[in-house]
Amino acid sequence: MQAIIELIGRPRAGKTTLANILGDELFPASVLYIDASPDQRLTTMMAPESPQLTLGRIFSQQTDATGSREAVDWVFSDLTVAVGEENELITVGSLPDEIDLVAREKLRYGLNRLAETYDYVIIDGHHPLLHNLLPDERLRSLEILTPEGFSSWIPPQEGELLHTPSLILNRYGEDPLPKPLDDAITHHQVRLIGKLPAYPTVEDCIRKLPDDFRNCLLKLDIPLNLKP
Repeated sequence: MQAIIELIGRPRAGKTTLANILGDELFPASVLYIDASPDQRLTTMMAPESPQLTLGRIFSQQTDATGSREAVDWVFSDLTVAVGEENELITVGSLPDEIDLVAREKLRYGLNRLAETYDYVIIDGHHPLLHNLLPDERLRSLEILTPEGFSSWIPPQEGELLHTPSLILNRYGEDPLPKPLDDAITHHQVRLIGKLPAYPTVEDCIRKLPDDFRNCLLKLDIPLNLKP
């Protein structure tokens, strides 16, 4: 596995759209998508016809997910839905932020063992439990922030994350940034890697967004085998 990229941000910030573009840019590398967003938009977009067996449902039912390691392997392989020649998707669903220690270790084992079989893992949304169970050295958080969230944005607390989160301003105009956000960028609490404009038409967005997003991705400090 090369890297895990977690796209975080408010609803409608553009996380799902950018997760799709990122997967396309990484082709032909294999990708495991994890839909951790409550609205499950990535699942609806990529696998609308597939049965919605979720990670949360498996663990809430206390099935074989808390059994042997072989049973955990089976459960995780059964959860994945093919969404391309080499890519698969897992839907998190209503997984609690905290689970008992036994279930937690089974989840850590199954999730990491599955992730290792892909070149990349792309997570649409932030789930505290999954975030803490995935390997820090390969996990990077990419926050997508739109003008609607500028004034209410809260910087990460010191020591909260191992790596400085990267930030993309989406649908950004030319208005000055609020002082707390500007200060956080200036003092390297977050690393601004790009600004995506508000495209005037849908056609402009379809045509320009992938290239503009790619330029942001090139500034990430992780190995990304993007299309030539």
